[in-house]
Amino acid sequence: MRKVSLTKTQAIVVISAFLLITFLVALHAVSVSIAERKRRMAFDNLNATALTRISELGVLKYRYTDVMELNRRFVVGGPSTSLVRFSGVVKAGIPDVTKIRANFDQSKNTVRIFVPRAAIIDNTVDVSSVKIWDIKRNIFVPITTELKLQEISSFKNKVERELELSGFLLEADSRDEELIKSLFAGFGASITIAR
Repeated sequence: MRKVSLTKTQAIVVISAFLLITFLVALHAVSVSIAERKRRMAFDNLNATALTRISELGVLKYRYTDVMELNRRFVVGGPSTSLVRFSGVVKAGIPDVTKIRANFDQSKNTVRIFVPRAAIIDNTVDVSSVKIWDIKRNIFVPITTELKLQEISSFKNKVERELELSGFLLEADSRDEELIKSLFAGFGASITIAR
């Protein structure tokens, strides 16, 4: 076996290289550990749950189903076409029943109840009802899942606006008035509702 002799400068270079490689390996291990911790925190945030107390009074429900055709075109390869079918429910009512106030006037035997205006309290798409058919595919213009979800969200907002314009909330107002009057009917007093 042959002995290797190094000059002082060569020994310093070898030791420096060894220390540099050791430092880089340690730095990589620390950065991987930090990245893993951040990934776990992000994953934990995705699975976070919360219990929140609510005081909603839902009085009206509207169910809808729609089929949308999504088209995208590109010069090369032709169009991409997908059909998306989904169902959803819009609920209207009083968002916070703690804001309902009742005043009883014994001398007149009347109950005056202040009730806030009805609002849309929920608009959800049933994810189990979502069906997607990719009719034509073009690799140059794919119809992404994100685009499909954006279109569903846009349709939900459109349904909400159309319901508001069609008198859905006015109907919810009269329904909640009917329900609240029935709750106080057992007192035998005259009931008036104020908004």
